[in-house]
Amino acid sequence: MSGLSQTSVYHGPDSLNMNRGIRPTSPKLMKCPSCGTEISDRVDACPNCTFTLAILDRQLPPPPLRSGYVNDFAGVLSRGEVLRIEQRCYEVLIRAKAELVVVTVPTTAPVKPSEYVFWLANRWDLGGPENRGLMILLALEERRVESEVGYSLEPIITDEESLRILQEHVVPFLREGNYAEGLYQAVDVLGQIIEGAQERREPRWWEKIF
Repeated sequence: MSGLSQTSVYHGPDSLNMNRGIRPTSPKLMKCPSCGTEISDRVDACPNCTFTLAILDRQLPPPPLRSGYVNDFAGVLSRGEVLRIEQRCYEVLIRAKAELVVVTVPTTAPVKPSEYVFWLANRWDLGGPENRGLMILLALEERRVESEVGYSLEPIITDEESLRILQEHVVPFLREGNYAEGLYQAVDVLGQIIEGAQERREPRWWEKIF
């Protein structure tokens, strides 16, 4: 396989009426991970296709055990490549208090990649109580790359920006079969945006004193 021929990005609330983590005080619109219909994040199920996380729980085996920031279930990364990506994820955690996780899988069958990344981010409780997490999923058989962003990071990384980053910085490497560099670029570029936002939020030392 030569790499990915297309990019898909889903970003939005982490569950349908799951009440996980810190949620906005008012309902928000999100795209259904299954059919793409724009719906309220407070509904129990998508009114168009009846999608829920419980449906995916029945279709999929238990979530795989997580091992750090890079979970190469497809076996496409060397140990050195894993360590390089993990180091960048760790830097983002320290500098911006955000949890970036990379996952590769041979396939997401019998569900869509957009459904799988949504489900796995929820089942792994990505980003902890504050929902400050971001997952990058590479699905080899489907030739897709997906992102799932927690509530706390949504004001920082918009749908359009994430899509642009994946298309410009990630997909070219994936099409060449250079998965390691593509995934590193995803973490690095998105991480820089998150780190920059965190730096702007933090008061200067003199502001803390005075």
